[in-house]
Amino acid sequence: MQDTGADLSRRHLIGLVNFLVSFAIQGSIIFIPLLGAQLGASDFQVGLIGSVYGASFLASSLFSGWKSDYLGRLLFVRWGLLISSAAFAAQLLAGNVILLTVLRGAVGFSLGITIAATIAYAFESGVDMGKYSSYGSLGWICGALAAAIVGEINLLFVISFLVCLAAFLLSLFFREVPARDFSRPPNLLQVMRRDYRVYFAVFLRHLGATAVWIILPLYFASIGMNKFWIGFLWGVNFAVQFIVMRQLERFSEQKTFAFGQLLSVLVFVALACLTVKYLLVAVMALLGVAWSCLYVGALLIVLKSGEERGTAGGLFQSTLNLCNAVGPLLGGLIAQGLGYRGVILFAAVLGVAGMLAAVPRGVQAGQN
Repeated sequence: MQDTGADLSRRHLIGLVNFLVSFAIQGSIIFIPLLGAQLGASDFQVGLIGSVYGASFLASSLFSGWKSDYLGRLLFVRWGLLISSAAFAAQLLAGNVILLTVLRGAVGFSLGITIAATIAYAFESGVDMGKYSSYGSLGWICGALAAAIVGEINLLFVISFLVCLAAFLLSLFFREVPARDFSRPPNLLQVMRRDYRVYFAVFLRHLGATAVWIILPLYFASIGMNKFWIGFLWGVNFAVQFIVMRQLERFSEQKTFAFGQLLSVLVFVALACLTVKYLLVAVMALLGVAWSCLYVGALLIVLKSGEERGTAGGLFQSTLNLCNAVGPLLGGLIAQGLGYRGVILFAAVLGVAGMLAAVPRGVQAGQN
């Protein structure tokens, strides 16, 4: 059946909401390590702030994605966006390390309500998931560029609030997709067992990545980068993601996922070895290719595996957010003892472990 103009407009609107939410997230998060340091946090405490955010995101997305399978998507999409906008604004109150930690936890919890449900809603609305994901990367680009241009952390919190509120208002135009008629609630363990190798491989790779992200602004600053260059390098990564993700759904999701794993390892090794600004631009571009392939490939594998897409999306998002909870803590601990390059090499080692877990057998876990 040919898509109508209304269907196409709705799909673009879903992508636009993903763009706005990603913009809001990135606008707030990029300078959180620097804000923590300004408030007197040690490297370990900076990692703890990121860990609380990730743990809250994890618990919320797992529960909300599971519930959305039989209560409907839009309840979670809309309320999550509205609560998230309030949480972004509340970050303006962060006057000490403890309060910043609590408020970042609130942001993670509120985002978890909406993210998994929005992914499932997009898939069930017939959206090309590569293009949908690319809208998120475009949002990360604009958030990073806004951070580079604005530079003022409190103003970025205000921008995140306004952008997320706009996403909520746009979601009011979404049309409800009928909830699945399950005779009993979806079995979380069954969904997890179906693609456990994929989840595990994503966990290992992303655990290393999140350990890196929490210290990367500090690492870039230590080798002479100012806030503009830090934001610019982030923007390069996300610009490449926006371009690459839009092309990936035509390829085998298993091969795409495996390629993303391999390239991730090579990129982390290069990131630890290079300090020249222009070479780092190329490294961050390759990082964008690696994450695009890994993320879209894995997401398509788990969404195509069964009808419990909210649960699968929640598990996938929870896997990422378990990394967001543990990775920053590991990054802070490793940085205390081995320095920033030690954290990056740790990520490369975990990338190898994830590749070995997934490539021989796990990339076929989604073929049922």
